[in-house]
Amino acid sequence: MTISAQSILDFPIPKATQVVSARDAILYALSVGYGTDALDDQELKYVYERDLVTAPTLANIVAHPGPWMQQTGVDWTRLVHSEHRLTIHRPVPVDVPLISRSRVLSVVDRGVEKGMFVSFERLIATADGDQPVATIVQTNACRSDGGCGSAGSTPEPLSKVPDRPPDFEFNVDIPQNAALLYRLNGDLNLMHVDPQAARKSGFARPILHGLCSFGYAGYAIVAAIDPSMATGLSSIAARFSAPIFPGETITLQMWRNDAEVRFRGLVAPRGATILDNGIARLS
Repeated sequence: MTISAQSILDFPIPKATQVVSARDAILYALSVGYGTDALDDQELKYVYERDLVTAPTLANIVAHPGPWMQQTGVDWTRLVHSEHRLTIHRPVPVDVPLISRSRVLSVVDRGVEKGMFVSFERLIATADGDQPVATIVQTNACRSDGGCGSAGSTPEPLSKVPDRPPDFEFNVDIPQNAALLYRLNGDLNLMHVDPQAARKSGFARPILHGLCSFGYAGYAIVAAIDPSMATGLSSIAARFSAPIFPGETITLQMWRNDAEVRFRGLVAPRGATILDNGIARLS
């Protein structure tokens, strides 16, 4: 298949539907850090079906159209998630039919040697009544598919975090089996579980899903600012700047300005910044 920027821009991403169960919501919450202290009532509400509260970043896995970019002709083994933006209009409801509609926003060609970036938007709403639940803008880096040209309108770039020491830090330990658990939410890409597939994709060993680290960041922001876990998020966005491996510790650095929180995630022993240009808004 001949790849062109226009053919990707025009690709008809399929609609997707889902009814999120309490089990779905609990599994997701457990896979991004909630419930670490099983005796903490503030965390228990995210992982216990009685009076269940859904995690703010749950929408990331809801009504997903699947690996549609495989059908465009890109090298799927060399594709990675590079940036993610989530706007939360309301908490994801349980036992309510949901539908997502997606469209490609832009293709940015960086040249044959550098690959390209593809950004697409996913709108999630209730199937009955079309009430908005979340808006997601995802950017994928197609590392072996440069030279196809550019098309569409790119999202505004995320601004850098402040050039001063952070207001506070919060450490999150990522379990060794984090990728094995997170993949049960639906992302079965082999680079997160199979060592051979990871090496084929250019990594020494399986890497953590970008959206798993993103979910941990959402958890950490709320836990650091409000230990009662009563504060929510209305939006969160970040760039995936380096891979993180299961078993590592993320140090989330945060700068707060009222309801706005800028953040980045570090893996200090490697000197790696794994999340950058992060911005979240509290609700």
